[in-house]
Amino acid sequence: MTFGSLGLSLIGYLAAAGVAPPELRLRDLDGRAVSVLPAAGEPTTVFLFARTDCPITNRYAPELRRLNDRFAPKGMRFWLVYPDPGETPAAVRRHAQAFGYGITPLQDTAHDLVRFVGARVTPEAAVFVGQAGGPRLVYRGRIDDRNVDFGKTRTAPTSRDLENVLAALADKRAVSPRTTVAVGCAIPPLE
Repeated sequence: MTFGSLGLSLIGYLAAAGVAPPELRLRDLDGRAVSVLPAAGEPTTVFLFARTDCPITNRYAPELRRLNDRFAPKGMRFWLVYPDPGETPAAVRRHAQAFGYGITPLQDTAHDLVRFVGARVTPEAAVFVGQAGGPRLVYRGRIDDRNVDFGKTRTAPTSRDLENVLAALADKRAVSPRTTVAVGCAIPPLE
């Protein structure tokens, strides 16, 4: 069992046991706590992990903006999550604006969300749906398969994994939880 499937299994186990996962709160760039996981009836929530110094994340900025522009009007909530504790709110703000993400940035400097979903790199996505038993993680992994390995890319993706999941959810189709391997810059461990 991979670490990613373990994270999906843990969330599934908690929901099946009737145990709601811990309420996760991240910080906005003004230092305010923001509750981020969807409750039953709340919008599908898409987390996109990013770092200011990751060239792979930066190359995905137009694609992430396109996905936000397409699916936010359909009731999905997007968050750009910066997990590096060395990045200041001012640096995060400048980065998000400079690359034109158009997505609200949050900081996860304690790695609460990183640990909860099993995120390892940036860019990496995690998609949750709200349900009666608590939020359910339906996808964690790559945006698409453009990055084959570190330093090896395709000119165009052959699989748009995140977009496919979001389109299925927008069309009210059933989505089985799954993970894909994301290629990117490592999320730095906490010291």
